[in-house]
Amino acid sequence: MTQLPSVLLLCAAAIPAQSFLELPASANPAQELPNYGLPPFAYSNARVQMFFDANEVGATNFTATGVSFRWDGPLPQVGAPGPFTIQRLRIGIGTTAVALPEARFAANLTSALTPAFDSPVTYFPDPGSASPHGWGDPNGSLSFAFAAPVPISIPAGGWLVLDIAMENNNFSMFGFAHTLLDGIATTGGPSDGQAASFGQGCAISGSTTAPTIGTEGVRAPGTAHFVTGQHLGANAPVFVIYGLSNTQSSLGPLPFRLPGTVCDLLVSLDAPTLTFADATGSLTASSGGNVFAVPADPVYAGLVLHEQLAPVSFGVNPYGIALSDAQTVTLGTLTQPGIGVYAVANGQDANATIATDVQAFGYAVRLSTL
Repeated sequence: MTQLPSVLLLCAAAIPAQSFLELPASANPAQELPNYGLPPFAYSNARVQMFFDANEVGATNFTATGVSFRWDGPLPQVGAPGPFTIQRLRIGIGTTAVALPEARFAANLTSALTPAFDSPVTYFPDPGSASPHGWGDPNGSLSFAFAAPVPISIPAGGWLVLDIAMENNNFSMFGFAHTLLDGIATTGGPSDGQAASFGQGCAISGSTTAPTIGTEGVRAPGTAHFVTGQHLGANAPVFVIYGLSNTQSSLGPLPFRLPGTVCDLLVSLDAPTLTFADATGSLTASSGGNVFAVPADPVYAGLVLHEQLAPVSFGVNPYGIALSDAQTVTLGTLTQPGIGVYAVANGQDANATIATDVQAFGYAVRLSTL
């Protein structure tokens, strides 16, 4: 038998052994998981933070060298077969010591993450031919090697964090494709509250329809909801009024009729913010300045807020503002997840600061480690 030269044996011994961690560990990720996650690949632009505690990672201390995801399946392929391109995909990895993540991305990080991947990406959609799909398949386009090894040490009670930002995913140009990531939903997390409208708005100048108010997002501790509106005037400045009362204000009892108008202030002036309607006279979840984010603390469960919109419309009355109807928002509840996984996502903006979705959800992830 031919023996290997001793120098080759020494070199082989010096090469660290590649190994893998499959997450979430308690969910048997080697098998198809029962749920799926839309972000990031099912959107044109998205940001998602994925959280796993040490139990679900399967280790506390390791060195990460890459990450692979897996399409949810099996489903027949729908739409174009690809390949598709992402102008820029960024992956950061690290840990955090927060007790429970929330909708504000920055609030979820107690130390900076390590930028591990930053590059254009070409990928193929789910071919619908296996259950489960292989890690990173097809053609390895869902596997991402890190620029350098990243040492990880998950603190007691903390989380491993993967922060993924995706810009200009062009899959929508070619028709819908099955780009849903495999994962598992668990119990707990935020439970949505409710919103109920009351009162009557007054029309802005030149409009026969009074402004109206609404809400999007999740109304619970640890989440964010967005105050929406219609008939506010094209590109009009809009004050979003948050109040703790709908019976008393600094101006007196509510409703308070603005003198000389038919406009009623319906909520107390506790925390007004300024934003702008779009060209159609609407506020949406992407308008900015119209979001109410609540810390991830169960103490806020059941909190009652009252909200009203005041679009600026010079000449409509001596005050230059109209008023919408109002809404009462009652926050829901927040409980610990059944297993140590969480996901915080925004499906509109790779550089978002506020998530539009917060769930007790664990993505199927395989980490390459040393």
